[in-house]
Amino acid sequence: MNRKETNMKLFLKNILILSLTLGISSAVSAKTYNMAVTDIEGMDALIAEWGPFKEALEKATGDTFEFFAVSNQTATAEALRGKKLDFAITGPAEYVAINKLTNAQAMIAIARPDYYCGIVVKTGVGIMSMEDLKGKAVSFAKPGSTSGHFCPMQVMMDHGVDPMKDIKVIHTKKSLQHAGLERDDTAAIGVRISSWIKYNRTPENQGQFKVLARSGDLPYDMMMGAGHLTQAEIDKVTKAMKDNEDALIAGILAGLDDKGEPANDKYIGTRLLEVDDSDYDIVRAMYRTAGLPEFDIQD
Repeated sequence: MNRKETNMKLFLKNILILSLTLGISSAVSAKTYNMAVTDIEGMDALIAEWGPFKEALEKATGDTFEFFAVSNQTATAEALRGKKLDFAITGPAEYVAINKLTNAQAMIAIARPDYYCGIVVKTGVGIMSMEDLKGKAVSFAKPGSTSGHFCPMQVMMDHGVDPMKDIKVIHTKKSLQHAGLERDDTAAIGVRISSWIKYNRTPENQGQFKVLARSGDLPYDMMMGAGHLTQAEIDKVTKAMKDNEDALIAGILAGLDDKGEPANDKYIGTRLLEVDDSDYDIVRAMYRTAGLPEFDIQD
């Protein structure tokens, strides 16, 4: 064997060793994480509505993500504190509460187009300003909803009406709010305007209702990471999401509900954006307005 052949065999041997080493290193560095979506209850719903996103995230990161079902924000916070949960997709109000209860951090925002709230009333009933709602019943969505509870309460406060003192607060299912307004069970409803337009306003009835006041755009939904994760782990997943934005958005929009219809159409037109904890200070102020000052930034 001549010198050239010997060197070539040595070179190929080193390439093989390097390839095996890289393969082993990659396998070792790949990790398995638990991930929750805070407004989805039950494993079947998680798989159907967010399974395509999970698959896209696994391809983007090289890691494995297992769904972890949670029933509410308290259960999410407990799972994060107990190191049972690593990542969670959550809304603005949920993030503020969970961030206060744990040291989980915001990673990347999932934008929601037309994400703002308002107060809707009937026309022709003498309600021309927020002051006219004093002493009357106003319906809000379930407690804790960003766009259906905290945001419309803040709109009222911004227009001189304290929702905790000046009105009668009624919480009901979003799907029942408009019907209650039609029956005059309530004088107004606090809603996410785009949803109300989509599901309740029709060409036949649009002259019968009006938006008394609107908010500005709300902070976005987001992916958050648990405090027990290293910064390197947080940064890796965040970068992978930014670098694979189109594939991850396609995964979000591919989710289906129990009727086989798009489950996440509220994210049509979304972007994955950089996020900072201070972006959610406006929501912290909403907690105080809603009578929950323990979650306000001032405390």
